[in-house]
Amino acid sequence: MGYSKLMRSVAVMKLGRGPARYSPVKDVDDIEPASPTSQASTSFVRRPDIWKSVLLVTLYAVLTSALTSLTLWIFQSLPYSVPKEIRVFRQNNTFTEPPTPENDRAWNELLPAGRGFVYVQNGAQYGLEPGVATDKGEIYSVSLYHSIHCLGLVRRNYWRLIHAVLGNGATEMAEFARKELNESHTAHCFDYFRQSFECSADMSLEWPLTSASGKRIQVDGEGIPHVCTSKQALKEYMDANHFTGARNHDISA
Repeated sequence: MGYSKLMRSVAVMKLGRGPARYSPVKDVDDIEPASPTSQASTSFVRRPDIWKSVLLVTLYAVLTSALTSLTLWIFQSLPYSVPKEIRVFRQNNTFTEPPTPENDRAWNELLPAGRGFVYVQNGAQYGLEPGVATDKGEIYSVSLYHSIHCLGLVRRNYWRLIHAVLGNGATEMAEFARKELNESHTAHCFDYFRQSFECSADMSLEWPLTSASGKRIQVDGEGIPHVCTSKQALKEYMDANHFTGARNHDISA
């Protein structure tokens, strides 16, 4: 059997039919167009799927926009509105040096009277859940001062670790470490910082400092202007609304 006949036989075995036969087309008019009915039915099958997808996407977008708008409308009516100001960051060694009675006092003074808690009358009208009940009404924690309290706690534990290492206080640190692992307030603060920073999202652009060699590589944040909440406005609000039952003024308590 010749090679061509062999390959033809294999093709017949695989396809279950003989080789295809073709007839020459005499004219373009001899080509029959697809049936209009078949085209319409195909289009009819696909069109509902397309419109269904468009409607679902549109409905999702409308619902998402409505929920976002409702949330912003509820929380834009919080019981205070604080103006902004431009502030340039400068290092203050009072807040970088090891603890002393003087700088401990400065740290403690970062918390206003009431340790950052304020009275809010009828918090439900601002979209708030019930606060802490007191004899004078419900109180709420202002997030800024929660963060500052956490920072004071991290500072205290940082310097405690440094002093223990330098003073070879292995026993004291071992006990402290065991307590931290079991009930770590500091670990809570790490995650609270993360969420607070991401929420506030300060997008100020920081340029590098110029080193003695003239290189500009390291960014330390000094000398950079930021849009900040007015300190004076914060003080006025806290003075007028602070919780009057606070007795402990230690920032890290």
